[in-house]
Amino acid sequence: MTDMLKGSQVLQKTYIYIENVTKESRKALMEDFSQNHKGIPINSASDTLRKTVLVWFPRRDPMLKLTHEKTSQGKPGEVRMDFRGETKAVRFKLHLHAVFAVSGQSPDSPSFLKEVNLSVDPREFSM
Repeated sequence: MTDMLKGSQVLQKTYIYIENVTKESRKALMEDFSQNHKGIPINSASDTLRKTVLVWFPRRDPMLKLTHEKTSQGKPGEVRMDFRGETKAVRFKLHLHAVFAVSGQSPDSPSFLKEVNLSVDPREFSM
């Protein structure tokens, strides 16, 4: 007979899985941007990155649902985003920090994704 996992075990198991998927997504997002969005204008880079993340996760695992919560701009070329995610039983938050190399000062200046980091915190997982 199959044993039901306790709530804390479900949270821990889901956290480990989501953490592994976020690590995998870093590489995929970097590759996608270097191939498909090289030199994108900096004023549209954060929207393109947001859309790319929202498409990539459900394609990777259809059971993962991700919703964008907010985007904030830091230093020039720096973007932070927060996403709310859920699986069948667990809700969580996912944080993205990206750095773009920008050549020029205008809003239409070409940019290149230099670094992207996605992270999850086990304290932000709930049933």
